[in-house]
Amino acid sequence: MSRSIRILAILVFTAASALSASAGKTGHPALSGKILQANSVFVDCVCPRGLAVARETDLHQLREWGRFQIAENHRQADLILLFSGNPYLGDYLTRDGPDTRPVNIESTILTVIDPNTGQSLWTDSKRSGSWRVSGATKDLIAELRDLMEGETKKWSLNDILMCGVTPVYAGFAHLTADEALAKTDAGSGKVYGTPDRLMLTSPDAPDFCKRTEFVLSPDHRIVGFQVFVSRADDLDVNEILQRADRFDFTGGKFASSDQVYFIAQSKDKRIVIQYDVENHRLVLSRVSYSY
Repeated sequence: MSRSIRILAILVFTAASALSASAGKTGHPALSGKILQANSVFVDCVCPRGLAVARETDLHQLREWGRFQIAENHRQADLILLFSGNPYLGDYLTRDGPDTRPVNIESTILTVIDPNTGQSLWTDSKRSGSWRVSGATKDLIAELRDLMEGETKKWSLNDILMCGVTPVYAGFAHLTADEALAKTDAGSGKVYGTPDRLMLTSPDAPDFCKRTEFVLSPDHRIVGFQVFVSRADDLDVNEILQRADRFDFTGGKFASSDQVYFIAQSKDKRIVIQYDVENHRLVLSRVSYSY
């Protein structure tokens, strides 16, 4: 085994072992899709006196979690995590200057804010006083983490493999894009889009691949399809590793960035499962199928 493959194997097993088990569904309302699909956060704090430790504690917890990139300002972030001693008024983007309300530090409040609208997406608080701000901050981040992991859809490898043999897509193999758009016998599937970007939705497809984008060859013939994967989707890489005899593995960095990726391709070359490696965490990023 080459040195690079050994390093890749160590990376994959290390990242796999670091994945947290999904928390069970709770009685809380479902989290906003904006939270579940976010990649980056900006941490802000209206933090006089004892509240000041909240920001550094939060940054430490976020780095340990590894779920988000930390942005330098709210314009570069998908979410704002605002810590405060007073309830959020919804005025993050419209307030003229800093929040000047007096703060009586009884509770530590975390509000997750949409940086584009200033809307509160989620909030909770922990009674802390000035002495337990650090512990309250850890509890709030742990609660948000549990909720997010509880909302993540855990797919099995069988869910992914079933999409490769579903009859819904078989009738589109090697058609031109125009032929697919004009096809009238697509069953319950609906084809839409343009000859350059063609999608299909079908209630009869397996759950994982009810909505896909066709993969087109240079002459605009359909040679496969790709599933839309979001940050709310997850496939435990250990399932793939346990069936390693069915896959070939590659990995490396994208030429245009330092992003590390890991790919499992089925031996027949028809299924490609890609993960991106983010802070030693494997994130499912692409699943594609070839005819």
